Amino acid sequence: MPHGFEAYARILHPASASDESPVTWAEVAAWSGRVVHPRVQFRALATPASDVRAAKPWEEEPDPGTLPPATLAALCDVLARHTTSGDRCWFCVWDGYESTSDGRATLIFTSKEGDEIFTSQEGDEQPEPGLLPPEIPSGIVNGPRVELPERSYLLLKGPLDAAGELAMSLSPQSPNLFWPDDRAWCVATEIDLDSTYLGGTAALIADVLADERLEAVPVEVTDPVWADSDEVNR
Repeated sequence: MPHGFEAYARILHPASASDESPVTWAEVAAWSGRVVHPRVQFRALATPASDVRAAKPWEEEPDPGTLPPATLAALCDVLARHTTSGDRCWFCVWDGYESTSDGRATLIFTSKEGDEIFTSQEGDEQPEPGLLPPEIPSGIVNGPRVELPERSYLLLKGPLDAAGELAMSLSPQSPNLFWPDDRAWCVATEIDLDSTYLGGTAALIADVLADERLEAVPVEVTDPVWADSDEVNR
């Protein structure tokens, strides 16, 4: 997550009940007797503080590396109010995603209706395609990339509301990084983490924290992110 924004928030990916309905971390805390706080980690939160007789409210732990479509849509709804360039955003998608288990390709460049919604500028370099399916156009595979330590991302552009179409086309997968052209904010969903991080203005972060559709906590850009960093529930 880039430094230099006024404020930061962490959006907690929901767990799932047996009927696949979302389960908030607050619901897990109510069951376990633990505490939701800025550095909370799910497994520490989900470990009961004492004997618990009631059945746990979730079946599956939060998905790492992706926001559920409904959560992503709610977040984008808030983000749209805090940028002047919602029609031009930049999206990074990790190049390690591959075809699904049933053989369908991950069509990161199309909407669910089949319309192309992302474009990629042609680049001179020809980077390795990694694990990406061969069906992805060379203009995207060989186009610009964003390189971070141990991660290589395809760089795509499109309107903010295209983030939701990307989530649908990857069944589901949200962008790993995205920001508007005016750089008013930045959203990061690291593939190994069960939370999404957001940097932006204090007003944006306040709106995210107040939105009942999102379970979010305020954080500092220097907060640790790994499973053993929850000192409160350890």
